[in-house]
Amino acid sequence: MKKIALLFSFVTVATSAQIISINKSHLNKRLDSLFKDFNNASSPGYAITILQNGKVITKKDYGLASLEHKVPFNHNTVVTIPYSEGREFISIATALLELDGKLRLEDKVRKYFPKLPTWSEPVTLQDLLNHSSGFCDEWATLVLTQASMNNRLDISQFLNFLYNQPDPQVEPGKGYMYSNSDFGLLRLILERASGEKLPDYMERRLFKPLQMSATTLRTNKEAMIANHAFSYFEDEPGVYNVWLRDKTSPGGNYTILTSANDLEKWAAAFADKNSFITEASERLKKNARPIPVLKGMNYAHGYKLKKIGTYEIILHEGVTGFSYLARIPSVGVAIICTTNNLTAYDDKVSAIATAILQINDEPTAALQIFSSTPVPIKEKDLQKYAGRYLELTQSFQSAVKGRTYYNMIAKGDTLYWQYSSTENVPMQHVGDGVFKDPDYAVWIRFFQPHPDSVMRIEAHIQDSSPKIATWKKDTTAPPVLSKEYLQKFAGKYYSKHLDFYLTIILNEDIKLVVKRPTISDKILEPHTLNEFKLPTEFYETDYESTFWVQFYFSDSSIPTHFDVHHSRLMHHRFDKVE
Repeated sequence: MKKIALLFSFVTVATSAQIISINKSHLNKRLDSLFKDFNNASSPGYAITILQNGKVITKKDYGLASLEHKVPFNHNTVVTIPYSEGREFISIATALLELDGKLRLEDKVRKYFPKLPTWSEPVTLQDLLNHSSGFCDEWATLVLTQASMNNRLDISQFLNFLYNQPDPQVEPGKGYMYSNSDFGLLRLILERASGEKLPDYMERRLFKPLQMSATTLRTNKEAMIANHAFSYFEDEPGVYNVWLRDKTSPGGNYTILTSANDLEKWAAAFADKNSFITEASERLKKNARPIPVLKGMNYAHGYKLKKIGTYEIILHEGVTGFSYLARIPSVGVAIICTTNNLTAYDDKVSAIATAILQINDEPTAALQIFSSTPVPIKEKDLQKYAGRYLELTQSFQSAVKGRTYYNMIAKGDTLYWQYSSTENVPMQHVGDGVFKDPDYAVWIRFFQPHPDSVMRIEAHIQDSSPKIATWKKDTTAPPVLSKEYLQKFAGKYYSKHLDFYLTIILNEDIKLVVKRPTISDKILEPHTLNEFKLPTEFYETDYESTFWVQFYFSDSSIPTHFDVHHSRLMHHRFDKVE
């Protein structure tokens, strides 16, 4: 490990093996470089604090808290931590209630809600914390009837949803599936055990003792909050929209409001080995298990452990890369980062850590330099790139691999990348089988490993965290199904769990159409003889996912029911109604 030359003032951090010199001038320059795209009056903002042994090394502010009113972002700006990031706080509250003698993590959930189904008898609070309960994910399931995660779901509806679940999605206590219902149920249990509303308990037991005056468990999304910043998302390069989507249900009501200055006190509580927060955190670790489908040590209750060089870093984040606090205990360093920009920034936090530790940056996907200048291409040459391509992805959601298909469509002298059933993007040919997204730093390169192999794609995403995704051409053509065969699937189907009917008809274009009273009609797209793709809007038309629908038949080859599944829904049965 090299020692920084004493060109500027520096702070030293002692370890058992060495002294690390943190050069404040060097660090500030690195921060300015990492956040240069936000150091202006037209972008969302960031507040960064670097602490060493409880003392501030540096604080930096960038960008705006309000793009509309040009209000600067600062360390008192109150932000909404995204959903999964709020799980650390509700998990700490759970451990504190055990320390207070109000509950035990080994308690069975049916102790608090006896009407829960009998199959859930072995499910404990610890299983809820580990996402191993087997309860359906409320949002992923209810989009079958509501087509939106933004719809309101009150407590009685939520509990009936759990009470009526016929069987577990995964084996209780052993399987894994990311389920917002787990933390929705946990919240209700905490309120029964404490005799208080959870925001009141957390205010009294967590935030007030730590003097975190700007931090709270959000209760009313329409409340006026001093210094609160709306969150923004980049709709297209340099163009931001306000994020107003909100999931209102027991499973969604654990978002946390906080500020960078308040998180200093949160970090200090973890640095104190004798604090009640440290005691609660250590209790959470005892029976926590890493999310089994992710590499490394990721915990559902809000911690991710990783190595930077030989140093262990603890990232306080959910599953979406919003690392609001990172700690390097061996050198007494804490990194706080708050923002109103709805883009993952764990890569930036890791880069800050490498700058502090003065080690080489972690390896990332090598940037391959591509041209951005359009090059003409003949229509006949485009045809070899056309087709359906499959990207197999493993997400945090479950052991089921996602199946994402993209269509490349050649029309005239243009190749279109079909993102979804509603969006085709004309790609710019920039030469040698390489095409560029006209709006984003994304290049796709077509190649064949050898002349007899199928075409593949490397998608080069060259943003702040470069990565390469590989897709393979799917040479299995979608089946051409006869009108007589498709007609077998037509009829009315019923979900006993949701107490909900849907109807499938065969339209005049000989396509199966799913009709639901609360959702616009959707086409069932044949994938195999018995499996179909059901495009599903999770938020609105610009965010489309795929549910897979598998039909099952009687001995006389008549459909009896179908099963809906994807990575956050292991199975959901609809029976055909005669």
